[in-house]
This record gives sequence, C-alpha cells and structure tokens, in this order.
Amino acid sequence: MASIEQLKERIDLNDLCELLGMKRDGKLKQSGEAMYHSPLRDDKHASFSVYRRNGELRWKDHATDEGGSIIDLVIYTGQATDTGEAIKWLHQAFNIPFDKPNGPPEKRSREEWLADQVMQQPEDVMAYLCDERRLSKEVIEQAISAKTLGYSDYTRTDQKPGEKFYGGPAAAFICRDFASRRVTTVEYRYFDKALNGGVKSHCHGEKGPAFWCLSHSHIKQAHTVVLVESPINALSMHCTSLAKKGWAALAVMGASNLHEKDWSLLTGKRVICAFDNDEPDEKTGYRPGAHAAWSVHEKLTSINMPCLFVDQLSGNRWEGVNDLNDFLVKYGLEAGKGTLASALQEWEPWLVPGLPGKVDKDTVFNPGKPRLFLPAHDYSVYWKFRVKEDFTQLLKVGTDEDGNEKIDYQDLCGFRIAGLSRVSIQSATATMSGEKDVQPNTIFAATVQTARHAHHLQRRVFQDEQLHNPEQWKKFGPIFSPAKFSRMLNIMERATDIGARDAINFVGLAWRNGRPVLNEGPDCYFTEPEKQCPYHNLKFPSGPVHHGRRVVEAYQATFTHNAALIKLVWALGAHLKAFLGFWPHFILQAGKAAGKSTLVKRMERTIGMTMFGGQSLQTEFRLLTSISHTNHPVGWEELSARRQDIIDKAVAMLQECYQFTVTRRGTDMTEYVQSAPVLLAGEDVPVNTLLGKVVRSDLTKKQNGEMPEDLPRFPVREWVKWLSTLDRKRVRELHGKCRQFLMSRSATSGEDDGANRMVGNYAAIYCAWKLLCEFLELPSNLGNFPMDLLSTMNHHVTESSSDREPWVWIMEILLGEIDAGNFKFPYLFEKNPNDPDESLLFVRFTHIMQHLSTNNSLRAKFDAMPVKSATVFSRQVRDAGVCPETFRDKERSIGTRRVAHLYGLSLTELERYGLSVSVPEVQGSE
Repeated sequence: MASIEQLKERIDLNDLCELLGMKRDGKLKQSGEAMYHSPLRDDKHASFSVYRRNGELRWKDHATDEGGSIIDLVIYTGQATDTGEAIKWLHQAFNIPFDKPNGPPEKRSREEWLADQVMQQPEDVMAYLCDERRLSKEVIEQAISAKTLGYSDYTRTDQKPGEKFYGGPAAAFICRDFASRRVTTVEYRYFDKALNGGVKSHCHGEKGPAFWCLSHSHIKQAHTVVLVESPINALSMHCTSLAKKGWAALAVMGASNLHEKDWSLLTGKRVICAFDNDEPDEKTGYRPGAHAAWSVHEKLTSINMPCLFVDQLSGNRWEGVNDLNDFLVKYGLEAGKGTLASALQEWEPWLVPGLPGKVDKDTVFNPGKPRLFLPAHDYSVYWKFRVKEDFTQLLKVGTDEDGNEKIDYQDLCGFRIAGLSRVSIQSATATMSGEKDVQPNTIFAATVQTARHAHHLQRRVFQDEQLHNPEQWKKFGPIFSPAKFSRMLNIMERATDIGARDAINFVGLAWRNGRPVLNEGPDCYFTEPEKQCPYHNLKFPSGPVHHGRRVVEAYQATFTHNAALIKLVWALGAHLKAFLGFWPHFILQAGKAAGKSTLVKRMERTIGMTMFGGQSLQTEFRLLTSISHTNHPVGWEELSARRQDIIDKAVAMLQECYQFTVTRRGTDMTEYVQSAPVLLAGEDVPVNTLLGKVVRSDLTKKQNGEMPEDLPRFPVREWVKWLSTLDRKRVRELHGKCRQFLMSRSATSGEDDGANRMVGNYAAIYCAWKLLCEFLELPSNLGNFPMDLLSTMNHHVTESSSDREPWVWIMEILLGEIDAGNFKFPYLFEKNPNDPDESLLFVRFTHIMQHLSTNNSLRAKFDAMPVKSATVFSRQVRDAGVCPETFRDKERSIGTRRVAHLYGLSLTELERYGLSVSVPEVQGSE
C-alpha cells in the first residue's frame, strides 16, 4: 500500500476536487491554485481555495477555517472517518494497487528510486534552465512542484570526465504513467555534453511508451496539445501565453519510438505537431522531424483524432531555428515567447499534410525528400487547394485593374479531409481461423473534420465505385463547388498510400495477418456500421488489473455456488473463441424476484455488454444485426415471449453462432458474420435443440447480497490484450486438460455424444477461469469455483438426458397428436407377449414424418427440426433402445386393413425419456 507521501506524489489535489464533484470558479492557474465552491454547502461565492505552500498543494475552506492535504479533504467530505480509511479510499478511487494479501510490500522500481534522488535538490536546475535555456522561472517552479523536474549531479567513479556516460550536472525529467501515476522513465539532459563524452541526454526506464508533460492535469484540462520531441521544448511552450488559453505540451521523448505510444490519452483534443526543424538525413533524404510528424499523423488519423502540422517552411520565421526552445534562446524570453506563440498558431494549409505546394515568393521550399510525388498536371493545381482546421478553400488567380496578379479565396467544402486511405479488409474466414487470407477486400476510408464534431474526426467507408459520388461526400457537409471538389479528390487518390493499412471487421479477439490481436469498434471499417455490428463504436472498458480482482470477488460473493461468477467467466472467456473455434451460449435461469434483471444490468456495466430487449428482436434482420462481427457477448431478453416464427429463426442463428457463419444480405450483398455468443435470460428459454451448444447457471439459489455501487468495471481491454499474447496450441492443450478433468468426474458414461459435447462446453468455461486466474494472479480454486462448475455441469447433463435427441422431440409431438385424436395414419397399441406388463405402440416412421410435414398446425415445428427424414428418425429410435429388435418391420391388422412395415415402440422405455401417452384397452398380440 502506498504511503501518505507517495499518495501526495501521485494524486493532484485538483484531480481529487474534480473527483469529489466540486465546482471550480474560474480557471485553474499554472501553479495549480484554484477556487472552488464548498463541497458541504451551497455557497453563492466560491469559498474553498487550493493554494501552494512550500511546493505542495493544500486546501482551505474559508467559511469553516478547515484545511490540509488530500487525506484531510477525503475525511472532511465524509468519504472516510480516519486516516486509514482515507488512504484505502484514495487507493480505490485513483486505481492505485494495494499490496498483495499475505505477500511482501511491492518492490519499488529503479526509476522510482531515481526520481526520489533527483528531487532532493531540484532548485539547482534553475540556473541552467533560466540562464542558458531562457525558460520562465514560474514554469520551472511548476514542474518542480509537480515532481516532474529534478536535478542530478551524479558522476561515475570508474570513468573520467569527458568519457562516455561519465555524467555530471543534469536536468532530470520524470515521466509518469497516466493511469497508475507510477514513475516509468527518468531522462537526464546534461548541462555540458562534453563532460559526458558527447552524450547530450541519457534515459533510464522504458523510453518507448513514455510521455513527459508539466503535469497530468495540464494535459487533462487542455483542449489543444502540442507534440514536441523533448521536455525542454515542452517547457518552452508553457512559457508562452498559449498555456493560459487551454494549451499544453507533451514531449514524446524522441522521434524513434512513436509506434509504441498509447495515443488514446489525446482523445477529444486538437493535436499539433511541432517537431524539430531538422536538415534532411543524408541516407533517407527525409527531414527526421517532419518524417516523425507524418508517422504521428497516420496513427492519429487512423483512430479518428485530428493532427495539424506547424508550418515550418512558409516565410522565414523558422529560418535558423531548430526547435521551440531556440525561439527563446534566439530572441530572449520576453520577445521569444511572443514569437513562439505566433509560430505555433501558424499551421500548414496544404491539402496533404506535410506536402507543401507552390506558394509565395518568400517561401522556404522543402529541402528534403517530399512525402508524396505528384505528376506535373496534378502539382500545377495542387497548391491552389488550401485547408483550415475544418474547412477547405480554393485559390482563384486573376488580375486586378492594373494588371497585377490577384488571388481570391473561394469556398470549396464545409469540412477538411484529414485522410483518404486505402484499406485492405481481411476475409471473415482468415479473421476467425488465423489462416492465410485468400479473399481480401479493398475499400477506401475517408476521415474528415467538421465544425459540428470539433476535435473528433468522422469516418466513412467507400467502395471503389462510390469514391467520386458527391452525394456520399455531402453526408459530411456542404460542397459548394462539386466540379472543383471532384478535381481535388482526383489529386487525393494519389495519397491513398498514406495511412494505407490492413484491417479486420471484427470486434474482440481475432486474427490479423496470422496473429491474434485486440480489435475494437473504431478499428473496424464497416460500410454500414450501425447494421453490421452491435459494437461498431465500442471501446472496451479499461483499468488496472486489481480492479478485475475486485470484480471477481464481488460476483463470487453475490450468489451462492458461484452462480453469478460462472456467468461472468463465460462472458469474459467468449474471446477464447478465436483459439478454440467455438463458444457456447449461456442460459440464465431464474424465477421471479430472483435478481436476474439486476445481475444482467450489472453485467452490462461491468464488461460493456449490450442486452437486447423484445422490441429489438422482432424481425430476422434485427436478430442478425445483434450477433454480427463480434465475439464479445450480447444478450437476448425473454426470447420465449416472442412469436414462434421469430423463436425458430433465433434458434437457427444460435446454431450458426456456436462457431461462425458468413451471410450476405441486401442488394449490395453486405457481409454479416454471425459469431456472437448470446446470453439467453428468462424464466423459460425455449432452446431444446441447442442443448449441445449451451451452458447455464441457475439463480434460484440463495442470494448472499448485492454488489457495491462503486464496483469498478472489469479491465476487459487489458484482459483481451493479454489473451492476444497467448499461443493457440497452449490454449487448446489447456482446454483438453480441463475436459479430461470434468470427464473424469462427469455424470455421463462417455458414450453419449451429446453429453460429451456438453462437457466440452463446460471445459471451455473452466479453461477461461484458469486463464483468468493467471491474468489476475488469483488461485484457481478461489471460492471452490471448479467444484461448483462441475456440479452445475452434472446437474445440466443429468437433467437434459431426455431432451438432447431430436427423435424425442418428434415422439413428444406424435404422442400428443395421438392423445388429441389428430393422428389419422394407422397405429396400434399391443401387449408385449414376452412381458404382459409392457405395452407397445406400433406405427410406421414414414407416416409420422408425413403427418408432421403436411399438418398445417405442425408445419412451423417441422421446419425448425434438424431431422426431417424418416430414415434418420428411425435410426435414432433404434439406437435409443426403445424399439426391440423382435418388433421391427412387422405387419398388423388395423381396422379393416393389413398394414406392413410397422415398428413396435416400448412404452416403458419411452417413459424413461419422459414420454407418455393415453393407452386404450390394449389388445393381445398377434
């Protein structure tokens, strides 16, 4: 468990105020100071202040004269009664893991130890950053108080000054994880690189995924984030007036590890790339800073986030300037910060980001290799297309009255095309099986920024023949000049290689290019997303692993015999379908007031699952759209309340969803992949034909208590990402071992194929539990889960022994028709001559199937049956042992006719399968 001092390091007091729902009055100052309305009363004017004292943020309620640290605030607002409870509450509220029970305290990382060392005398960095780097003293103090900037004078005793990695005075920049707030990286920027053997900077920790910022709260509250290469450049941006207008800077710690970054923290923000203005690389010909910006643009555009480039080539503002800090060094702090602010607000106007066109005569042309080569006839008009953040214009060149060149701006369209990329969609078979793709489909993805959606890009998918259809583009916004717009699209066709990617249209764990991957809704490129996938815009719930442990413990404590936890494990394990090739559906049985609805709603919140009500299941097409292109589970509520024809179609789809089936609908032949495991909830779930493809749990048992309202979501994203690192062979071997364990303790003899399949389904749940325990670092026998699962399986197998064979369903209908007097074909009841206590029913199998297929009232039932031929039906009856061999293919007198090819069915044996009929006075045998 983190100490009080560690909690103060990780938790910003303003973040805590926001979490407690306190209303801030005015803006948050760069120092972190702010005014809030009291959390305990309705005050007309803000009377609660956050201020800084000795480098630490503290609070004070001026009406009560109470104040203190984050611990005191938790107690003051009633979240805890003492310090111990407050520490525990802060751990849970800010996702800070506790130490493992009965285990040693979590060992601190080397990076955390280094962070402590460099924060012992952080003020010693002031002289270098103020005098040499021309940074503002106020900004430096903010970084020191946020514990993101320190000082080190460490030198190695085994090396001499001037040798590589000798060390010396350095500014230490501390990078923290945005979720856990742990120190992940410490980078040293040496005052004198000659003293360190020519090495300017040195990094400890994982530099690849690391970001540096002045403080996490600055990034969280900003509407515009400037990406820079180094922390000193980030500090330079914060010296400008833009920092007080909702701007913040984020350092990517170099331009070589951009593919390792998690860019999701910038969702909903304007992103501006201001990387170094480098000279072209001699080997590649590209400018390294510009090349890095292109990579960021491709990545952000692919996840629907806007990315703009600072214009470093037009005019002469950037002449002789390499990075943001050079503005301050060159012009001094006061003049430089104004010039820098202006430079950061001048963005490239080009249609293709990073590809300059022919502009004014004072333009400094790109000396490096261009991002894209355009033929002369395109390049000659390319420069006329100019873009704003969410608008596109066209330059019209003419002459004025004096014959001088005149340029007018004409509106072209009310949006900006941020990217037009070619996307290769992998086939459904390759996506589900991992086999080599032999049927890819190429589409085009247009990513557009509009004013109404602010900093969220909109994406639409175009088939090849739709690309130049203006009506498709008008769905984004107005097009003022269709002909010129078509010319612009013609140029952008040459840029479809920029951002070109391979993709899969599937949400969950799936295969891409032969490797298992996590794929979320925004990663997909559906032509009709609302119809093709219920999770087309789903981002899986995310969080720390210890949240998963809390969720498992809460579900286990809710119902006895792990009834609720079995359902949760089934839902989380559904993503193993990518490895196993199948996944069973789930029947949740419950009586009235048993807590079924409450549990289902909590499941929706816990894992981001969608439960479809009766109105969403009224047609076959709605059923189809609810289960397509995902292995994340969905739910169907009260299927038994639907019409019989809908039930029959639903059952047929569930049969196909046990594995996966590809179908196409509509005039456009839109593809649908039926694959989602389905939770069937209700008092009576009419799916007898699916017994070999379902598992179940019964909530009629005692409920121990309700789940806490503050229960966090399960970290589904981290779970599926962890599953993607597993090997298919390992998962299948584990499933085989789980199946052997359950078979050795099963109520089935091993000769019943239907029962064996059911054991395989429960083995899949047990396999998921084993992997889940490994992921959460829990014991696999927690709460006696394996034995409760075994008990549930044996009860299911035993109870359904008479319902698994189709011949039983047919005989049940037949005997009901005989009782009702509706069976018009000849039949006969007769005593068994070998056993006077046993009666036989003689009937012809072809007559039974003919009656079912021709009777209008039974037609719907016949259509839903998997067995429709008398040959298969007769074989199943004989194999079941209800037709003694001595009474097969017999001839009897029935009425006035002799009827041949009759089979005698033992009523005693039929009763073993729950089948019975009203027997008249039975005649003796012939």
